[in-house]
Amino acid sequence: MTIASVASFAVLAASSVVTAQGGGPLPRDGACFYEDTNYRGQYFCVRAGDDVDTMPSGANDRVSSIRVLGRADVRVYRDSRFRGESLQLNSSVRDLDDEDFDDAISSVRVEGRSSGGGSRGGRSGSQNPELIVRRAYQDILERDPDPTGMRIYRIHIIDDGWTEQEVREDLRRSPEYRERNTMTRAKAEEIVRQAYITVLNREPDPGSRGFVDAIYRKKMTRDELERELRNSPEYRNRNR
Repeated sequence: MTIASVASFAVLAASSVVTAQGGGPLPRDGACFYEDTNYRGQYFCVRAGDDVDTMPSGANDRVSSIRVLGRADVRVYRDSRFRGESLQLNSSVRDLDDEDFDDAISSVRVEGRSSGGGSRGGRSGSQNPELIVRRAYQDILERDPDPTGMRIYRIHIIDDGWTEQEVREDLRRSPEYRERNTMTRAKAEEIVRQAYITVLNREPDPGSRGFVDAIYRKKMTRDELERELRNSPEYRNRNR
């Protein structure tokens, strides 16, 4: 997928993402992501139907407002590759701080709505219930649905007219989701440990406590920690 960015939102080519540069035309259906609140500052735009699994260099965790255009729904994620906590939007947001998502977006999905007004995951209509459930499970719980969950949500979609958003909201109320998304110090320590092993091939030392605190307070993601470790003298000296 391609992302071209504007000015300080750096330049990164990936593949099929439209970017409105400067005063260029915005996509008819899609979304634009702005560096500042009230749709100000540098920005890039994404067509409906495209995904951005990694933000352009310089744009990661730097989006403060989103303009939704035409028939589009947007889902933004705190981590790259559509991981971590997510937020579904079907209308523009002038200040992401109101949603507790200011400067916190690392990947994006922009979905087109059907002519009937529903999103790609809207009223079942011509949508495939199994696909809707599977996609919701993979995005929210990061796993495939179990047979019981598939059966229950399939009934809700077909018989009760549930939208994909309703399936997602119900999954977010589940004990499994709360457990996955409640950060504890033990979880933060394990995230730091895995990052150290992945990047430096060793267990963390006492100096890693600052990283544990940052992860615990949600001021740093694992991706950001791994980037920090790759910029360390230890990593650079090991990979000369």
